[in-house]
Amino acid sequence: MELNNLTGFLVHRTDVKMTNFFTKILKQYEVTPEQWGIINVLDAERATSQKELAEAIDRDQTTVVRMIYSLEKKEIVRRIQNDFDKRSHNLFLSDKGMSLKTKLLPIVTAAHDHVTKNLSKDELQQLHELLSKLYSSVKEE
Repeated sequence: MELNNLTGFLVHRTDVKMTNFFTKILKQYEVTPEQWGIINVLDAERATSQKELAEAIDRDQTTVVRMIYSLEKKEIVRRIQNDFDKRSHNLFLSDKGMSLKTKLLPIVTAAHDHVTKNLSKDELQQLHELLSKLYSSVKEE
């Protein structure tokens, strides 16, 4: 079978190029695409647990803890011990984090629009549906 006919290869190749593109866009803000995912999920007003965050960005909790620590050092994320469960922490964006989120949102939106410019709205919706089906096939593997 030819490599370009393998769905996994095509998805991976696209993911690598898109990740590189977004990395380049976000570099000047000293944020990685993975960190942007966390910033995008978190809010200054609503507490999010590490477990909820890990589920939202589809990463294991150990990886998320390291990412949170990095964002905490940059003063983008605040981690506050949960009053009801001392082993758990509530996560919030700091004022600096909210400012960064506000600044990055139009930049990330423009980058998304750029990489999807050759797709119609229907094609983009169909792509999302197809990728969700592929993801469901391997989610528990």
